[in-house]
Amino acid sequence: MNEISVVAVLSDPVRRRLYDYIARQPHAVSRSEAAEAAGIQRTLAAFHLDRLAEAGLVDVTFRRLAGQAGPGAGRPAKLYRRAATEYQVSVPPRDYRAAAELLAEVVDVTGAEPELQRSARSRGSGPVTARPDRGGAGRPGLPALP
Repeated sequence: MNEISVVAVLSDPVRRRLYDYIARQPHAVSRSEAAEAAGIQRTLAAFHLDRLAEAGLVDVTFRRLAGQAGPGAGRPAKLYRRAATEYQVSVPPRDYRAAAELLAEVVDVTGAEPELQRSARSRGSGPVTARPDRGGAGRPGLPALP
């Protein structure tokens, strides 16, 4: 499944509610819990949860719930947890290689290479400062990253 198809799975409002609920939980969620949280029937929740699993947005595990053990305890419960995989979608797709090649061509045609090298060296040699709002480091004079 390509990334756009994965994201499209979330276009259904019920499926999106289920995914949002599961993503906020610190524990794996049963079908019954998810159905109750979304205000839908358990069978409908099972259908949508399985679509989320097929898309790779949630991981599925099986475990006996507390208080159930031994023969006759039934099948283990199917539990859902947000998948660790991240997806990024850009429409249209970004082509950074083409942008870099275009920039290199402009630099070559205009003869601006010495000025660009000087600018890059001056910015690259500045002190690194902490950015408490992002928890990372930045350089003075450069725009903050989103």
